[in-house]
Amino acid sequence: MLLASMIILLFLFVMLGMDIAFAIGVASLAYIGLTQFDGRPVNPVLFVQELTAGVDSFTLLAIPMFIFVGELMTKSGVTRRLISLATSLVGHRPGGLANVGITGNLFMSGISGSAVADAAAIGSVLVPEMTRRGYSARYAAGVISASACMGPIIPPSIMFILLGSIANLSVGQLFIAGILPGLVMYGALIATSAYLARRYNLPVEPRMTGSAKRAAILAGLLPLGAPVLIIATKVLGIATPTESAAIVVLYTIILGAVVYRDLSFSSFLEAAISAAMTTAVVMMTVATSQIFGSLAVLAGLGEALTTAMVAISTNPYVLLLLVNIGLLILGTVMEPLPLMLILAPILFPLLGGMGVDPIHLGLVMVLNLVLGGVTPPIGLNLFVMARIAKVGVMDVFIGGWPYFAVLTLVLLLLTYVPWITLFLPTLLMR
Repeated sequence: MLLASMIILLFLFVMLGMDIAFAIGVASLAYIGLTQFDGRPVNPVLFVQELTAGVDSFTLLAIPMFIFVGELMTKSGVTRRLISLATSLVGHRPGGLANVGITGNLFMSGISGSAVADAAAIGSVLVPEMTRRGYSARYAAGVISASACMGPIIPPSIMFILLGSIANLSVGQLFIAGILPGLVMYGALIATSAYLARRYNLPVEPRMTGSAKRAAILAGLLPLGAPVLIIATKVLGIATPTESAAIVVLYTIILGAVVYRDLSFSSFLEAAISAAMTTAVVMMTVATSQIFGSLAVLAGLGEALTTAMVAISTNPYVLLLLVNIGLLILGTVMEPLPLMLILAPILFPLLGGMGVDPIHLGLVMVLNLVLGGVTPPIGLNLFVMARIAKVGVMDVFIGGWPYFAVLTLVLLLLTYVPWITLFLPTLLMR
C-alpha cells in the first residue's frame, strides 16, 4: 500500500509540472515519512546515504564530459557542417531534407550521446529550412524527433553509461553493441523516408557539384573523428569510457579553436556553463532516482514483479515480449532514469538466469526507453520539437508516427535476433 502511495505521488507531482528530480525526491521522502507509522519504519538516514551513493561512481564522470563535447560542437559550428555533409550524401535522393535530418542525427549520435540534444541541434537548423521547402511543420518535426532515437544507441551514449553503472555492465561493451543496431535503425528510417517521399511527392535537393560536394565532405569528416576515437580507445583497451570522454573533449577543443577557429573563449565559457547546468539536472535526477529505486526494492517490488512474470511464463522469449510491452507503456509516462534504477535490479537477474545476455538485454531496455521519448504524454523529444516547429505536441507525434512504427519493428527485430547486438562485442571485446 505504501509503495503504491509513493508511485501515485510521483505520477501526481510529474503531472502537476514538478521537475522530475524533485518529484522523485519528494515522493521518496513521503514514503519514508509514512513508514514511521508502519511496523517496519525506514531510517531517514537512508535518504542521505542513497542520495550520495547515487552519484558516487567513476563511470558517471563521463556524462558531464560528453555533455560538454556536445555543447562545444554546437558552438564550433559542427552541426552546420554535419548537415552540409549529410546534404551532399543523401539530399538529392528520394526523401530530400528528411534524409538529411536522419543522416544528420546519425552523425550527431556519435558526438553527443543524447536524443534530446541531437533533436534540438538538428531540428533548430533543419526544421525551418524544411518548412520553407514545402514540408509540413509537423512532418519536419516528427522525422527529426524519431531519428534522434539513434542518439542513445550509437556510441557514445549517456543512457548506456547510466545503465552500465546501475546494472554493473561493461560500458565499453554496451557502446560497441550499439553500433550495428544503430545502423539498422538508420537503414529503416531512410527506407521509410524514401517510401513516404515517393508516395506524397516530397521535394528533393539538387545534386551538389563536384567541388561543393568535396568541400562539404572535407568540412564534415573531422567531427566524425570523435566517435572513432571513442570506439578505438575501447577496442584497443587503452582508456575507460570516462578517459575516452576526456580525450574527446580535448579533440573537440582543438577542432573548434585551432582547425575551424569558430570557438572563441566566450563561446567556450558559454558551453562550459551550459554543460554544468545540464549535468546538475542529470545528476540530481540520478541521485533521487537511486533513492526511489532502493525504496521500491526494499518494499518488495522486485519480488512481486518477478513472481508475476514467472507466473505468466518461464519462456525467455515470452518474458522479453512482456518486458518490451511494459517498458513501452511505462516509458510514455516516466523518465528513463528512474525506470532503469527500479527495473534493472529486477530484470537482469531474472532474465540473465534464463540465458538472456545482459548486454543484449541492456540494449533492448535502452531502446524501449528511448522510444518513450517520442510518445505522448511525457516524451521530452516531442516537447523540444514542438517548441522548435511551433506546433502542438500531438502534431509532432502524428507527423512522425510512420517512423515510430518502423522503429518499433526494429525493436522487435533486435529483441529476437540478439546476434545483431552481440556480434561486434563478441568479435572485438571478448
